[in-house]
Amino acid sequence: MGGTVFAAIEKGGLLEVKEGGFAFAVDQKAGGAIKATTRVMEVFGTNRLGQFEIKNGIANNMLLENGGSLRVEENDFAYNTTVDSGGLLEVMDGGTATGVDKKAGGKLIVSTNALEVSGTNSKGQFSIKDGVSKNYELDDGSGLIVMEDTQAIDTILDEHATMQSLGKDTGTKVQANAVYDLGRSDQNGSITYSSKAISENMVINNGRANVWAGTMVNVSVRGNDGILEVMKPQINYAPAMLVGKVVVSEGASFRTHGAVDTSKADVSLENSAWTIIADITTTNQNTRLNLANLAMSGANVIMMDEPVTRSSVTASAENFITLTTNTLSGNGNFYMRTDMANHQSDQLNVTGQATGDFKIFVTDTGASPAAGDSLTLVTTGGGDAAFTLGNAGGVVDIGTYEYTLLDNGNHSWSLAENRAQITPSTTDVLNMAAAQPLVFDAELDTVRERLGSVKGVSYDTAMWSSAINTRNNVTTDAGAGFEQTLTGLTLGIDSRFSREESSTIRGLIFGYSHSDIGFDRGGKGNIDSYTLGAYAGWEHQNGAYVDGVVKVDRFANTIHGKMSNGATAFGDYNSNGAGAHVESGFRWVDGLWSVRPYLAFTGFTTDGQDYTLSNGMRADVGNTRILRAEAGTAVSYHMDLQNGTTLEPWLKAAVRQEYADSNQVKVNDDGKFNNDVAGTRGVYQAGIRSSFTPTLSGHLSVSYGNGAGVESPWNTQAGVVWTF
Repeated sequence: MGGTVFAAIEKGGLLEVKEGGFAFAVDQKAGGAIKATTRVMEVFGTNRLGQFEIKNGIANNMLLENGGSLRVEENDFAYNTTVDSGGLLEVMDGGTATGVDKKAGGKLIVSTNALEVSGTNSKGQFSIKDGVSKNYELDDGSGLIVMEDTQAIDTILDEHATMQSLGKDTGTKVQANAVYDLGRSDQNGSITYSSKAISENMVINNGRANVWAGTMVNVSVRGNDGILEVMKPQINYAPAMLVGKVVVSEGASFRTHGAVDTSKADVSLENSAWTIIADITTTNQNTRLNLANLAMSGANVIMMDEPVTRSSVTASAENFITLTTNTLSGNGNFYMRTDMANHQSDQLNVTGQATGDFKIFVTDTGASPAAGDSLTLVTTGGGDAAFTLGNAGGVVDIGTYEYTLLDNGNHSWSLAENRAQITPSTTDVLNMAAAQPLVFDAELDTVRERLGSVKGVSYDTAMWSSAINTRNNVTTDAGAGFEQTLTGLTLGIDSRFSREESSTIRGLIFGYSHSDIGFDRGGKGNIDSYTLGAYAGWEHQNGAYVDGVVKVDRFANTIHGKMSNGATAFGDYNSNGAGAHVESGFRWVDGLWSVRPYLAFTGFTTDGQDYTLSNGMRADVGNTRILRAEAGTAVSYHMDLQNGTTLEPWLKAAVRQEYADSNQVKVNDDGKFNNDVAGTRGVYQAGIRSSFTPTLSGHLSVSYGNGAGVESPWNTQAGVVWTF
């Protein structure tokens, strides 16, 4: 308890008088604020409107603004209170406030258990008396609590106003940014529910109404920001009910959680959306909703708890939704989930007539059902309604294969397998497996270029580097299709050992490459390769030679695939590869010309890997192999320039025959795909070598290859050699 005398409250200032306190001869200037309760001992003074006083539980002529407030307690009174901008008048149960002049920006918080609250606001007269609120307009953050066994008639909730109803309200209008709660109140953190709450003939215009318990009869929701949300049943309370007409239009949203009671509702959706959320904590228990009738016009019914574009099935996906209605008419979209592998899905059942045109959108998934399985999504009792699959291309990804919506001819529609077309996720798996041998091959080419450049060259030891950039456009027998762009760098060191009639070269390499892989059906992948190897060459003075390379790789693979609906299927895994290359030929020299025909054999294999994509698809990638024979000829011309520089342009043509025809990949449990590029391929190369100094030289080359499902528009190399 405390007090003050002769207090002057300047603009922006605040005087707070707590219960039992006092303040005498207060001078409240314009913009000053008083914060008090009717339980103070005494407060009196002047404000810009005249004399004011609080004494013996009675407040007279209070001015509340700029943070000021007055709390009228039970059995207390407030007369002629002005609530201006920033002010708050709070009338508790059993309190009385008459002659209230509520200005714009002022707040009034009251319950229908107040004895009487009356006055004027921007819309005219309002009153709350004997448990009945009439023509009350709440604005600027004002609040109204309708208690049990009381009612509110023709209430308007303007911007930022709130209303909580445990009783009955009729003709309530919820305007922009206002919030209404039916069957629930929160008073200072104390939450109360009531199944007796009733709301009739509500209009929601860009506002929000939450139905927690009780019954809502005839409601209209409109506007892009308009929301009607019916919450899941509260413990020990009956589910909330919707009765009569539920009209949702002009971009508004309608949401229901769990098994609410809509059995007596006629739902009309016009250019709007109804989201049915399977809000059940017990798994494997479906949500069942019944309607009297459903009419749609350019609307969406979303039977799931998140958008159809999600990348994977969530934990709640096993709680499916069955929507049953007596009739269905109009046009619109239904968004559903499925679990084909376990023969479960969201369902639409029309017991009577269905008319109109509707699209069914189904979530993609990577998990596969048993071969040939189908699943009924829609049944009707008759009518001429047409249902088609709205997913892109009229197909949905379900595991390994795509599915279509089949009209069964008996007023039912089912998802049916189309084994002629694998899903994009399946091709993603095949793409990554097929790309790894191409990485090995591109890196191998740098070593082959090095071995080719030292034919007939004398040196002791050399260090060299070669940068590569390669493009491959690939299609395989299994249906893979992708474009690979590889960039890498190989470093090597070797020494030459001369003998009486021959010489040998021995060296080591290590390198790194990065591949960007664009999938033909959307999405992308990456391969980071780390390689280590050894090479050797033998050359007789008559021109005969044999070269050999052994190399191992560590591949870090990342997949960002795209399903048919645009969602991402992500995965990553590591794998290893090892390979060898042997080449033998003969080098003829005629003056400055050199011709080198050769035969070569290349072998490579990866280890098998198992991994799972984020959409549930399981991949079992077997050993991916190369087993290739090659025959070719290289022609070069040596030139010595006057400045001491040498140039050696060269051309090379080869035919490659790939024999590995059993690169198998298993997706889910749907058998194995033969993911090979066996066949004949032509390769054409051109390049130039140059020595800049006796110890420094460089090379540049480009090639084109095509055949056996692989086109290489370019394969470029550029490198330098330092001998010492």
